[in-house]
Amino acid sequence: MTLWGDRGPKVLMIHGGVQGGIGGGPTNFGGQRPLADRGWQLRLMDRPGFGGSPSRGPDDMEADAALIAERLEDSSHLVGHSFGGAEALLAAAMRPSAVRSLILIEPALQPLCTLDAEIANTPAAKAVGEVVMKFLMTAKSPADFALSFAQSLGRAESGEKTASVANIADDVQKGTVLGCSILQARSVSPADLKAAADKVQGASIPVLVISGGYSEGQEITAQAVARATGGSHAVVDCASHFIQQSQPEAFNSVADAFMREVE
Repeated sequence: MTLWGDRGPKVLMIHGGVQGGIGGGPTNFGGQRPLADRGWQLRLMDRPGFGGSPSRGPDDMEADAALIAERLEDSSHLVGHSFGGAEALLAAAMRPSAVRSLILIEPALQPLCTLDAEIANTPAAKAVGEVVMKFLMTAKSPADFALSFAQSLGRAESGEKTASVANIADDVQKGTVLGCSILQARSVSPADLKAAADKVQGASIPVLVISGGYSEGQEITAQAVARATGGSHAVVDCASHFIQQSQPEAFNSVADAFMREVE
């Protein structure tokens, strides 16, 4: 666990990604360190297989969520990105009384779209659910699958490759490891995700879902998650999935204002 700041309300931050990618708490949330100067105690967790945390095998949403729930202590704001965002939702449902607020950054909660009455039968919602399968059916290798998946998450603000794409674009071995990790990652059922969202909403946990505005699929998912949790949705203009990294000042302003309102 990396600690930034020694005063103020606690904020537990859960990074995204699966093993084999560029990950870890400080790597994913380095741009949020200034929040410590604004009076927040930031605690950056390395999920199993990242940073100083040993791997326990394939990435596992439910098992990771149990670890996150333990680290909430008595009261924490909880922030999760991507795969870590889905885990944060599950953790909040496990210990709702310990969660001051929940911020989800383009969480990997696309299955909730299939259970959202407003969009479930729309072509856009169906396309969201078919993204991974499309890449899987057209990929020639695990490395090719990983590259296609990474490219679907937008581009750097400069218009060049994101760090995630650059990391595997010219390294077949890295791409293979990442591709296999994505395919082996253990998620939970749409029904279990919906049950977690219902529990969070029932506990009246303030929820903010943040998206970048670059992808229709991510926007639809963010809206569905906000409805499922009884939360709100904000767009921080960004060219990629890595909003807190690419637009740290804008993200920090939105997150800081939301958590202060809760406090």
